[in-house]
Amino acid sequence: MMLPLFIVENIPVRGDVVIEGDEAHHVGVARVKAGERISVTNGTGRRAEVEVLDINKRNVGCRILDVIDEPRPRTIMIIVQALTKGDRARETIELLTEGGAEIIIPWQAAKSVGQWKEEKDALSKWKSWTREATKQSRRSWIPQILDVHTTSQLKNRIQDSDLTFVFHESCDSKLSENFDLEPPKEVTIIIGPEGGITEDEYAGFLSAGARGVKLGRPVFRSAHAGVAALAAVQTGFKIW
Repeated sequence: MMLPLFIVENIPVRGDVVIEGDEAHHVGVARVKAGERISVTNGTGRRAEVEVLDINKRNVGCRILDVIDEPRPRTIMIIVQALTKGDRARETIELLTEGGAEIIIPWQAAKSVGQWKEEKDALSKWKSWTREATKQSRRSWIPQILDVHTTSQLKNRIQDSDLTFVFHESCDSKLSENFDLEPPKEVTIIIGPEGGITEDEYAGFLSAGARGVKLGRPVFRSAHAGVAALAAVQTGFKIW
């Protein structure tokens, strides 16, 4: 049985660990009882199976039974996600986290409906959503959320990236034609907004070194395209 996962600051090799604050409240909401087993992670690769000793509103005491240190994936998946409508943003982040993104970069694209500067505490919200999705998907690594990037900043990142795919519905090149090389240390995937990537943005990304590709005949919503791209790329490189 897959154990529910909770996040703690530190996990020693042996001994006890305490789940505190809001996370302790989440343990109670999950109706976990003393004597049951759960999993905890520090969000940076260490995970432990623990036995719950006692529960109260402020903390949950646990005894460590087993500790596993999970290395980072051999290929780091970076998603550049154009800002979507406010009601879609959370769903987008949840899907990207479940799909295996290690780094998520918000992008203020020309046709983005959402505006980062108008979204109060946007970075904190994205980090919070990522944290919750990490627990739901039983990950040992919490994806990193960077601050919003402009198109110019993305071009600079592309020049330093091992491999960048920019997905565009008008492109003739199929994604499946790009897996004849060894998996690089990192892959960057650029997902445009609902209104699409402009011709100037697309040309700029290609000139910086990105590969233009088509994901398939159906056109995905921006909120759903990233997880489909992650699945396709990781399968193509035999990471999955």
